[in-house]
Amino acid sequence: MSATDIRDAVQEDEHGMKQHLTLRMIRVGAVALMLGLLAAAIYGRMMSFGLRRDEMMFVTPAELLGQWQLYRDFFYNHVPNSAWFFRGFHLLFEDQGLLGSARLGVFFAWLLLVSGLGWVTYRISHSAVLGLFFPVALMACEPLLTQAGMAATNNLLPLPFAVLGLGLFVSETLGNRPRKIILVIAGICLSIAAGMKVSAIMFIPPIAIGAFFLPREMSSEYRLTKVVVPLVLGGLIGAVPLFWYLGADPQLFLAHVVKFHTGPHVEYWQVNAASEPGLAMGLAGKVQLAYGAWLSGVGLVMTMVLFFLIWVALRDTSSGDVLEESYRGQILVVLGVLALTAGMSLVPTPGFPQYYIQPLVCLPILCAIVYRRLLHVHRREVMPIFGAGLLVLVLLGLPRLAPGLLALTEPGKFTTAKVARGGEALRQVLAENGNSDGPVATLFPLYPLEAGLPVYGEFATGPFAYRIAPFTDPVLANEYQMVGEDGLTALFDANPPSAFLLGYDPALEAPLQRYAEANGYQPVEVEGLKNRYGQGIVYMKDPEVSQ
Repeated sequence: MSATDIRDAVQEDEHGMKQHLTLRMIRVGAVALMLGLLAAAIYGRMMSFGLRRDEMMFVTPAELLGQWQLYRDFFYNHVPNSAWFFRGFHLLFEDQGLLGSARLGVFFAWLLLVSGLGWVTYRISHSAVLGLFFPVALMACEPLLTQAGMAATNNLLPLPFAVLGLGLFVSETLGNRPRKIILVIAGICLSIAAGMKVSAIMFIPPIAIGAFFLPREMSSEYRLTKVVVPLVLGGLIGAVPLFWYLGADPQLFLAHVVKFHTGPHVEYWQVNAASEPGLAMGLAGKVQLAYGAWLSGVGLVMTMVLFFLIWVALRDTSSGDVLEESYRGQILVVLGVLALTAGMSLVPTPGFPQYYIQPLVCLPILCAIVYRRLLHVHRREVMPIFGAGLLVLVLLGLPRLAPGLLALTEPGKFTTAKVARGGEALRQVLAENGNSDGPVATLFPLYPLEAGLPVYGEFATGPFAYRIAPFTDPVLANEYQMVGEDGLTALFDANPPSAFLLGYDPALEAPLQRYAEANGYQPVEVEGLKNRYGQGIVYMKDPEVSQ
């Protein structure tokens, strides 16, 4: 071969390498652009998503915790981590407003969920395709693009921590040398998830059992010191907030977190089920809601991918054409989590659509384990289903995500901005009329708290304590900062309201309106207090009359 031929061959190789590098950069750029657009669409949809009544419970503690104690000074029927999560974001992003900072916190949880899921699926499967496919699947998932993932509640918050806890445990036990620090982090994440929402505790038992048996090749003593102990240590560290509140006053804590949901909450909805569309009181209705979340849209696409991977794996197992490692232990752990989270979602009464999202995050990890078991030649065989599935995911998410992108062009119309303006308008009208003294009486305390106005502790987290008063026995009621209709007169006479903000639930607000009208409060028109529940009406006393 002549020197010219060698030079030409070298140049051809260099040219080929440059083309390969260019194509790779284009692919990376296209993926980054797609993920960026999806994240932007979720942000725009979230900030413009209509205000939800549940946000009275979850958002208001971000302000209340600056002056009052959780559970003791105001009603809160959930475990404490979500309250402090939103408190932290309110302190960091106070300029975004109370609702704005809370929804920014949920957006952060979205980013952690998507990036965490992509990372653990890649670590388990060693496939960038799976590491891209499943994050996109969640970003296009209908149940997560409604109240569960758009409103500032605790529904989405446990998911990123649960995914990281489960994914880190699985990925570490797939090898023969699990790292202690990673398992400590896994334990911390699992406890944080359980501290965000009680139902997330169902991620823990299968992992706790699996820790005694995985990695399978190691001795029992090795697993105890290298897997079980680090996992338990991390779990104890992550559970410190739960232990703190439980140890400080067990009766108070359990009255809010457990007895509310098993007692007056159920009785209230048995009487008022017709007032809330989309809830299920019986098992048949719950199964229908679960079916809609798990086996339609994106849930059905992920289930189809899982079944296809299982079919390929079983086909190749019969011919002995698979990797030697079976990963049965890890598969059983994830199946256990899937079964427990699915079963737990059917327990609460009533059932709401947002209760059924947790099993969805188990499917990607299960797919990653099954995919890892395939030989490389068969991994190429399943690639077309991921390519076609990705296109289907985009089509499924487009109707909900496209308006989110459009909403970014008019941030002044964000729901968060509207609520902030409504709170400021309420503050101004009270100041102008000389009625700034005294709390604002309302079942929608987000508006006055948004403007830094005081509220009654009995209504500080919305209507949830007030509406169960007729169904709460006196012993349990003593554990709550609450008032019923028969106690309104004494409450307001002892500490007269500066104003009433009503108009969002006429039936429930009727006793408050009667008191306002009987005591000289007059309706005043205030702009910016309209939401999906109605037009807010402010009742104030004429300054001259009140003097």
